Amino acid sequence: MAVAITSVGVLTAAPNAAATPVVPDVDSLIDDSGPPPASVSDLQKLSTVAFATESGLVCRLRQGRITHELRCAGDIPGAPRDAGSVELPGIYGKASVPARFLPAPPDALAVGSPVEQLPMGHKIVLWDFSPAQSMVCGVPPSADLVCVLKEPQVPDTMSPVISHGFVVAAPQSWVF
Repeated sequence: MAVAITSVGVLTAAPNAAATPVVPDVDSLIDDSGPPPASVSDLQKLSTVAFATESGLVCRLRQGRITHELRCAGDIPGAPRDAGSVELPGIYGKASVPARFLPAPPDALAVGSPVEQLPMGHKIVLWDFSPAQSMVCGVPPSADLVCVLKEPQVPDTMSPVISHGFVVAAPQSWVF
């Protein structure tokens, strides 16, 4: 009888162990960004944002009229084989897609002008229109880099917020 109870306990513990990891907190980090855009129409006025982390990741945000693409390249521990970069694409006001790992040489974004370093314990707020509409990247003590895009599931409504982004951290990096 004791064996059956132990087996049930192990079976119920396994799904919890495989649950999606918790995204490290970036909200409480020190903000190194200047004033973020005040409205959606200001997004198209943003120039390319670039930064690097102490771990050697180089990131660039390219902002179009209604699109954005945040891509980071470098050593991504625990990423799929041949992944040298991670990308968080989106169309503002349309339900964005999850981040994804992409093949790229680790120095794919290193070419170009020098970039500012984002130290541990700091973040960059790319935009923050409300708690349900923001994009933030930061370096918490538990990760090399965390980037989170929050937006309503159904654009222009008060629907539940969905988050997309990525966590670069040893031993396992992941996208969501």
